[in-house]
Amino acid sequence: MTLPTLALENTRDPAAPAITLQLAAPRGSPNRHIAGAGALSTMLHLALLLTIGIASREATKPSSAPEVELSVELEDGRDTEHDRAGPLESSAAPAPKSTEELVAAVGGRRSSNLESPPAAAAPTAPPTQDDTPKAATPSDGPVPGDSAPVEAGVVTTFGVSDSDAAAPAEAGARAPRLAIAAPQQSMLTRWVMKAAQGLQDANLRQARLSLQHEGRQYIALLDRRPAADDMDIERVNVEIITEEHGRRLRTLLQMKRLAFSHFTQLVDRWDTTVQFHDDEIAGRFHSNSDILLGYDRLVAPRFLGKVTTAAGGFTIVNSRGRKAGDEIFRAGIETRAGRIALPAKFPPLAPHQGDENANVQSFPRGTRITFYSDGSYGWREIGSNAPERRQALSAVDYILGARNTIICVRGTVRGKVLVYSPERIVIEGNLIYAHDPRAALNADDYLGLLSSKDVEIARQEVTGRGDLEIHAAIYAGRRFTVTDEDAPNTGTLLIVGSLSAGSLSPTEPRYATRYEFDRRFEQTRPPGFPVTDRYEVDAWDTQWRQVDDDRLGADAETVPPPAE
Repeated sequence: MTLPTLALENTRDPAAPAITLQLAAPRGSPNRHIAGAGALSTMLHLALLLTIGIASREATKPSSAPEVELSVELEDGRDTEHDRAGPLESSAAPAPKSTEELVAAVGGRRSSNLESPPAAAAPTAPPTQDDTPKAATPSDGPVPGDSAPVEAGVVTTFGVSDSDAAAPAEAGARAPRLAIAAPQQSMLTRWVMKAAQGLQDANLRQARLSLQHEGRQYIALLDRRPAADDMDIERVNVEIITEEHGRRLRTLLQMKRLAFSHFTQLVDRWDTTVQFHDDEIAGRFHSNSDILLGYDRLVAPRFLGKVTTAAGGFTIVNSRGRKAGDEIFRAGIETRAGRIALPAKFPPLAPHQGDENANVQSFPRGTRITFYSDGSYGWREIGSNAPERRQALSAVDYILGARNTIICVRGTVRGKVLVYSPERIVIEGNLIYAHDPRAALNADDYLGLLSSKDVEIARQEVTGRGDLEIHAAIYAGRRFTVTDEDAPNTGTLLIVGSLSAGSLSPTEPRYATRYEFDRRFEQTRPPGFPVTDRYEVDAWDTQWRQVDDDRLGADAETVPPPAE
């Protein structure tokens, strides 16, 4: 915006008679009359120039700007206009072309209503105090800061305002959003989880489903993305479309298929001789049956993460004193959450097709394996006096036992390894990663211990007294066992990773137990580690967005609403 150039002009009417100064001439020489008139003329001109200079200087002061009043007469004398020079308004910058322009409603006070401006005239916004033009200062162009940047729409307000609020340029392009109510979220979650499981059961990649619920139609477009390799997690992208009050709405979410390694601990059948006592589980816990608890004034179990059970609750079988529920279940407990089935058998374990860097080594007889921090491992048959054989780990290694074969393990793993036995895996000492994932999330060592039957902790005379630390995802289809659980010791069994088992043996007094989830398992799993048949929502902003396309009802398979 260009401010008008102001100038001070002679406002005297040319037709008016001149002012006549009559001075009494003293007697004397005529030259004295001339000298006196000249002196008087000089004094009058100096006074006039001084007055104009002071007025011009005062007019340039910001504090005086609202006070200055200028009377301007046209030189031809035909018209006279009187303007009060208060704060000047600068035109708002043009808003970008978008579906939504942000301006304020015109009024004498600030308005919270946003309306579209008339096409013929752009609304003006009052400048900020810092941007107020100087009323009597000539200007040849816009004052810096008078206008918002061209790329930003402006929210214009009228009345008292300290500043203009600039709206982001992309605001108009974004579709309106509506929060999805909690009951609707729950219903949609159950529906798409069931649909995703149906896709997996039918070995389909895509599906289009329709749901009628409470007089409203929903369309779900599912796109299943199988795991890219043996360490990847299967995911399902879901688009849900519906209509409300004539508006077509859409929401996007992503689900993942849960691996058993997603659980810090998962138990199928709870042993009635076992109770949680001096135990801590830092992460997700699930049980397919009722769990038993015991506590006293000094010690109580602590569940620090999400707890779910397919049973109706839990049972306290031994207690001394009082414990509040939230002291034990710090993140709450969900009952009747549904059963997670353990697989009856595993498919043949082999590297993912196309993985040329994977190595498979099979052992026909019982073998003792030791991992070394240099990235190698050694093995020797159980009971053999032959020297240990040793080799470097590959990019991914599968160490497989034949039927009825026992595999014993210990050491420091530097690599990606799955150890499988159809019979039993025995842990004979500390089994840790070369790079602790608790210290660095980008640690790249992974170990899976997988047994169709049992995983056990060796006798105390083998492991030694005191604490035992294991870094791994463990799956024991039948039972996870601590032998010599009555050994007089006060050590702690620490498992960093995951433990899933058909059942658990007692661990005390030999070990108090602490289970700590390996957070990397949220996005990946040890090579070939088994997965569940359950899906859960992994990412969702729980908002509807308005869309223009119309895809409701076309070629969609109608399904019944999910059970409440």
